[in-house]
Amino acid sequence: MAQASEAKKTGKVTTPLHLLQTLTRSLKDHLGEACQQAEQDAHKALEKINRQHAKLDAKLVEARDKLSARQSGAENKSVSKAQDKVEELEQAMSDLGQSREAAETYIKQLKGDIRQTLRLAKGFDRIETQVNQAIDKRDNPQAAAEEDKPRRAPRRNRGRKSPAKQADPSA
Repeated sequence: MAQASEAKKTGKVTTPLHLLQTLTRSLKDHLGEACQQAEQDAHKALEKINRQHAKLDAKLVEARDKLSARQSGAENKSVSKAQDKVEELEQAMSDLGQSREAAETYIKQLKGDIRQTLRLAKGFDRIETQVNQAIDKRDNPQAAAEEDKPRRAPRRNRGRKSPAKQADPSA
């Protein structure tokens, strides 16, 4: 909306064309920023899952070591407790692995959606170009009239005599 404040300073009236011009510019900018932010957020979530996976893996290794140490001691109660802990950690690892796969799938889908969105948003460039042309045409009608005149391509003479030469046989 900076254009509205510019218009007030210069004394120009903001028209619907100016509004459309401003909207297409800001929409393109916001859309690009939103796509970038969504991708960054998805990658941060995946990184968080990977950090959790690393911590859980370390706990699982530690729990397995405790289990093997207790199995050699043959205390049934402590062995059972250690086995339960290992099974619990293995289930958590499995769940986390599924979360990681879901996050990776989401990121792939998101990247495809971003590409398609930005490709479709190129239509805003065309709209902005048309708006700029309309504003130029309105602000400078003489130049616009010259541009709008149909231009005829010069006709090629394909070995035929020009009408002036046909009328004068002595030439």
